[in-house]
Amino acid sequence: MQTRKPETIKRLAPAEKARETVEGWLRSAIAQSRKLHPYATKALETVKAWWNARVSKLRPHAARLLETVHGRYRAGVAYIGERSPRTAKAIMACETWLRQNWRGLTFGALAAVLVLGIGFAAIFPETAGRYSRVIFTSNRVVPLPDETRRAVREKAKQLAVALERRLDRKRKLAGEAWTSAQILVALRENDPDYASRIDVKLIEQYFRSGAGPECTCWRRFPQGKYPNHVGVTSWVLWTFAQYGIPANKGELEFLLSNQGSDGGWSLFAGAEQEKFASSYGTAAAILALHEQSTLEPDPERKKRLAAAVQRGAEWLKSRAVDGRARWVDYPAWPEAKEESLGISGFALFALHRVGARRLGALDRDWLRELPAQAPAALESETSAKMVPVGKRSYQDDSRHYGLPWAVAATMLVYRDTSISRKVRALEWLERALAPRASIYALTGRERNAAIAAEALLALRNETKGE
Repeated sequence: MQTRKPETIKRLAPAEKARETVEGWLRSAIAQSRKLHPYATKALETVKAWWNARVSKLRPHAARLLETVHGRYRAGVAYIGERSPRTAKAIMACETWLRQNWRGLTFGALAAVLVLGIGFAAIFPETAGRYSRVIFTSNRVVPLPDETRRAVREKAKQLAVALERRLDRKRKLAGEAWTSAQILVALRENDPDYASRIDVKLIEQYFRSGAGPECTCWRRFPQGKYPNHVGVTSWVLWTFAQYGIPANKGELEFLLSNQGSDGGWSLFAGAEQEKFASSYGTAAAILALHEQSTLEPDPERKKRLAAAVQRGAEWLKSRAVDGRARWVDYPAWPEAKEESLGISGFALFALHRVGARRLGALDRDWLRELPAQAPAALESETSAKMVPVGKRSYQDDSRHYGLPWAVAATMLVYRDTSISRKVRALEWLERALAPRASIYALTGRERNAAIAAEALLALRNETKGE
């Protein structure tokens, strides 16, 4: 056996010491890891369970997104096939190859896929541009083209000036209650600071001087024999809420007491509620009660308001025409019933404003059924139905304009829908609000100021920069 020289042993001593130190550290680490193993295993199981739960929740959304993308892709290939069958055939051949060889894709193949995407954008530049704007813009902003956005803001500014002049007569409010309320709501929605530039006490005095006389409510016209009007009263109470004026107990009770057992409201108080329940009257009532609830200090009455709004919203949802997101003025009317774009837009607008739940199906139907051509700004509908109240019958001469409420509803639907449907909404809004569209012919000096007020309400999102 060969022995080491003392010099060699002396030279190797530090190395031996270091080896023994490392071995001791490793033994200690192994011992510690064995102690921690149960905890690590439990932590990994917890993370795995959390991950699986997240994946299971996200899987339906991912599947819908893939389905949407695939549908758009197929539609694009079909469009190309109509114009160039040879190109469409080449794209399909490329798709087949990708399906068969996706596991071994190289950088070149991925580049080819990217080229196809760029080609699709080149063939459909407007659609690709809309997708890009939708994806990279805040959900609260409808990404209209810059030219359209400027036109909308300029028109809103012009309408606001014209309506304010029309409303103010030597610092006194003038006009019928319904139209005046619509103008005041539109001006406040268009400019949140407007409330600080008008005498709120004057608003309260003007409306309450025309209420009644037999109830704390409003009629179509204060003079003459007209029925107490749920629609007019609702607009007045919405106006009060916009300017921080709490409705008094009697005003709220008028709406609460006139709600039918099924949740709807007739337009005229005293009419048979189930037979003559009105889509427009119900939408207006839930808007008014919802807006007033923010000013209600009494917790019990606040609960009553919320419950009434929920019942009214459910009534509206259940009366929509199946698969179309359209409403008729009187759903229970025994005779022929005609759908109304103006009432439908107002109803869907109200449902979104009050925070009604489960509107996805209605939103999808609404976007699918939007008219290819937006209606003209002055195009309107009226039912002219005779509604019995007591021993007399009164004609419902309410006029409903389709364009402003279709625009207002579509802008709210845009916020709460999927990317592909946002693109559909944006495409329709671009046509409806394109420069030189009919809405820009409005001046605010029309004989019926309601159309200008409703148009300003529809354009308010752009002016507020939401």
